[in-house]
Amino acid sequence: MASTERGSQTFLQISRKRLKRQYHSSYHHLDHSNTSFTHVDHSVDLPDDVLDMIFSFLPIKKAMQIGILSTRFKNSWNFNRRLDFDNDFARGRSPDDFKSIVNKVFDRHAGSRILSFRLCFDPNKEELLVEKWIRKSIEKGVEELDLEFYQSGNVFEGRWPFKLNSDVYEAQSLKILKLTLCQLDLPPKLKGLHVLNTLVLRKIIITPTLIDTLFQNCFFLETLDLAHCHRIFHLKIFAQKTFKVLKVGDCQEILRIYIDAPNLRSFHYCGHVCFIKFNIVPQLKDVMLSFRPSKGFTETFRVRNLVYDLHPIQVLTTTSTFLEGLSPKFIGGKLREMQFFFGNLKEFHLIMEGAIYCNPYDIISFLKHCPSLEKIFIDLKDFCFVRGPYWELHNRQSFQKYSASFDCLKFIKLPGFKFQKDELMLVKFFLERAIFLEKLVLVTPKSRHARVLTPNLQAYYQYLQSWKASPGAQIAVFEHLNDTSVCPMHSKTWY
Repeated sequence: MASTERGSQTFLQISRKRLKRQYHSSYHHLDHSNTSFTHVDHSVDLPDDVLDMIFSFLPIKKAMQIGILSTRFKNSWNFNRRLDFDNDFARGRSPDDFKSIVNKVFDRHAGSRILSFRLCFDPNKEELLVEKWIRKSIEKGVEELDLEFYQSGNVFEGRWPFKLNSDVYEAQSLKILKLTLCQLDLPPKLKGLHVLNTLVLRKIIITPTLIDTLFQNCFFLETLDLAHCHRIFHLKIFAQKTFKVLKVGDCQEILRIYIDAPNLRSFHYCGHVCFIKFNIVPQLKDVMLSFRPSKGFTETFRVRNLVYDLHPIQVLTTTSTFLEGLSPKFIGGKLREMQFFFGNLKEFHLIMEGAIYCNPYDIISFLKHCPSLEKIFIDLKDFCFVRGPYWELHNRQSFQKYSASFDCLKFIKLPGFKFQKDELMLVKFFLERAIFLEKLVLVTPKSRHARVLTPNLQAYYQYLQSWKASPGAQIAVFEHLNDTSVCPMHSKTWY
C-alpha cells in the first residue's frame, strides 16, 4: 500500500507542475497574441454535479489533471468513465508507478459506470491484480475492453499468455473487445457477449471451435479483426446477417479462407497468397488484398477464382503480386488474357511491392476491365519497372495499340514518382485517354537520391501539359513531406 501512495504522490507532483506551466502558458498566449481575446470571461459557473458529469467522460489522464488544477474538482476523477491506461498514459512512468496508479483508480472509483477500460501492461506475476481490475470494470457495465498485454524482459522465458477468466465471457454489456497476447478458452455456450459488436484479436491462438462459438453466440457481431494470430489453417466464417467487416493480417499459417456472410461489406487481407473463397457477397463494397511477394510465379488459379467473386466491389487496394496472378498466360501455346469485369469499381489503389515481372501493360490490362473508375492510386515507392523479354516480346505492342479511353477517370496519384522513362510512359497513357480528368498528382520519393532538380521538373511539366486530353486537368508535383493531396481509402496495413 505504501508503494501505491508513493507512486500516486509522484504522479500528482509531476502533473501539478506540468499543468501549472501549461495553464500559465496558455493564458499568456491568449492575452497577448490576439487582442480580440484579451478579456477572458470566468463568470460561467456550472453546478458541481454537472461539471463532474462532464469530467467523467474525459480520459482518466485528463480528468486527473483537472483535479490537480482545481481543489474544487480534486475528486472528480473518482467518477471517471473512461479508464484509458494505454501507451500514452504509461509514457514516462516506471512499471511500479503505472501499476500503483491504476490500482488506486480502481480502489477509489465511486462512479456507477465504466464505459471503457484500456490497459497496456505486462501481467507477469500480477495476474490476480489484473483480474480484479477487469472484474470491477465488468461489474460497472464496461462497453469497451481493450487489453494489450505484452511480455517484457527475456522473451525466451516461455511464459504462457494471460488467461482470461470467465468474467469476460459472461459480460452482458461488452460491445467492443480487443485482446492482445491472451489465452481464450470459450465455453460452447456463452453466458455473455450477446451484444458484442467488434472483436479484435492480436497474437492469439485461434481454433475452428473458437470461431464457430463466436458466431453461434454473438448474434450482433459486425466486425472481426485478426492479426498475427496462430494455428489458423482453415478459416471458415458462417456469419449472421449483421456481420459486415472481416480483416485478416499476417496470420502466417493460414492456407484457406471460406466466407459465407450475406451482408459482408468490407474484407481486408494481408499476407501470402492463399485460397480465398466467398459464397455469396452481394453487399461487398471495399476490399484490400495486400499479398506478400511470391517466391515464384503467382498461382493463377487462386487469384482467378477470387476475382470472379469480387465483381460487385467499389474500392480495391492490392499489390503487384495480385496483378501478376492476373497477367496474360500461355495456354495451349497462345498468350491468353483472363476475362473478368469490375463494373462498379470506383477507386483502385495499387502498391508496387516485390513485383517479379509486372510492367505497365499488366496494369493497363487490369484497368481496362474497370470502366467506372474515378480514382487511381499507384504507389511506386522504390519500385522500378524492368524491361525484360516478357515486355519486349509480348506486351510493348499491346500497350502501344490500346485505344480505349477512361471516360469516368477524374483523379490520378502516383506516390514515389521518379520521372523514369516507364513511369512517364504510364502517365502519358493516362493523360491521353482520361478525357474528363480533373487532377494528376505526382509525389517524389522519400529518398534524397531520387529528387528531381527544378530545371528538369519544369521541362517535364511542359511534356505533361502537352499530353493532356482534358484541357482543364490540373497537374501537381509534391515532395513527399509536402504532399497535401487526396489519399486512398485504405492504408497499406491497418494494424
